[in-house]
Amino acid sequence: MRVLIAATLLTATSVMANDCHVKFDGHMSLQQNRLQVTLDKGNQLVLDGQNVWLDNQPLTLGYDQQHLLNSYHQQVRGLVPKIADIVIEAVDLANQGVSRAFGELLGKDDEGVLELSQELSQLSMDLRSKFYGPDGNPVFDSVTFEDGQFLDTEFESRLEEKIEKLVANSMGKLMIAIGTEMLFSGGDMQAFERRMEDFGDQLEQEMEIKADIIEAKATALCSDMLELDRLENEIRRDIPELASMDMLQVSDYQQAM
Repeated sequence: MRVLIAATLLTATSVMANDCHVKFDGHMSLQQNRLQVTLDKGNQLVLDGQNVWLDNQPLTLGYDQQHLLNSYHQQVRGLVPKIADIVIEAVDLANQGVSRAFGELLGKDDEGVLELSQELSQLSMDLRSKFYGPDGNPVFDSVTFEDGQFLDTEFESRLEEKIEKLVANSMGKLMIAIGTEMLFSGGDMQAFERRMEDFGDQLEQEMEIKADIIEAKATALCSDMLELDRLENEIRRDIPELASMDMLQVSDYQQAM
C-alpha cells in the first residue's frame, strides 16, 4: 500500500519540480496557433507567430521588436507539449503503480483492477485533449491551472475517487486474498509480509527510476519557463506599448540559494 500512495502522490507533485514556482498573473490562451494575452489594464495582445494585434489593431514594430514577440509566441507554443508530456507520463506512472499493487493481491485479471486501469487510461486520454485541439495543435488556457499546478484539482479528484472506489469495492476480496496467501504459507504472517515487502521494494525502485526521468523533464521545463519570463522582461523594456506586460512570474528556488 506504500507504493500505491507514492504513485498517487507522484501525479499531483511531479508535474513541476519542487524547486520551481510558477504563477500566472492575468489570462493567457493558445488556440489554433493564436496566442492571446490579457494585460493588466485589460488590453488584449494577440500573436500568431507573424503578426501582432493590440486591442484588435495591428501593432507596428521594428525588426527586433517583432523578433521578440515571435520568440515569445514560439516559446509558449513549444512549452505546451512539454507540459502535456510530463502530466500524462505522471498519470500513466500512477496507473502502473496502482494497477500492479492491487494486481499483486487480487490478480492481474481481477475485474476491479482491469476497470481501474481502463478508467485511468481514459483519464490520460482526457488530459491529452486538454493540451491538444482536434487539429493536433497545442492548446492552453491559464484559467484551468492553479498556482502553476498543471494537473488541476478536477483531475486529482477523479484519480482519488477511482482509487477509493476500487478499495471500497474490493475490501472483501482483499481480505480473502490475504487469508488465502496466509493459508498457502501455513499461516506464517511474517512470510507473507516479507513477500509483500519485497514486491513493494521492487515496484518502488522501478517507479523511482521512471519518476526521476519525469522530474528531470520538470526541471528542464522550469528552465524554459524562466526563459519565457526573461522574454517578458525584454518585451516590457523594448516595446513601450507592452510596458505593462507581466503575465508570468517564475521563481527557481535552487537559483535563489
